[in-house]
Amino acid sequence: MKRFWVILLLWGMAAVFAPRVVAHAELVSASPAPGSSVQALTEIRLEFSEPVAADSRIELLQNFVAAADLTPTIDPANANMLVTAVPPLADGVYTVQWTVTSVDGHPISGSYSLGINSTPLQTAVPWHQSIWAQLGFLLCGVGITVYVLRRWRPTAVPKRTSKS
Repeated sequence: MKRFWVILLLWGMAAVFAPRVVAHAELVSASPAPGSSVQALTEIRLEFSEPVAADSRIELLQNFVAAADLTPTIDPANANMLVTAVPPLADGVYTVQWTVTSVDGHPISGSYSLGINSTPLQTAVPWHQSIWAQLGFLLCGVGITVYVLRRWRPTAVPKRTSKS
């Protein structure tokens, strides 16, 4: 029974910390870069980790309102790249929101801020996604598992004696 818990612990750690084997498309790079400030915004280029479907969308928002009507297309030279032209815009901070469908059919979305002659606010990584928090979660899980394995004692089953 002890072997079962050890195997379960190893499987759990592998599931949490192994690289994504069945990964979805992820944003690899963006131009203009997240958090950057540009003089003029004429084009948005988003590169993903795998090819994306033609029904992908890019929206440009300012104060939660659509700032421009964008028509993204897949770059003919790179099936992982989504490109859209941007009409002239006023100075300010904008949010780029994207939604793509990856090869496996799952819709993936995300967003980032950029500024036109303005500096967007930098957002910090949530504390639970930091490497130190993940290491702490792992150590707590291992500690609890070791504690349970050391304290757990199977109940003794009385031996049956046959009466002859």
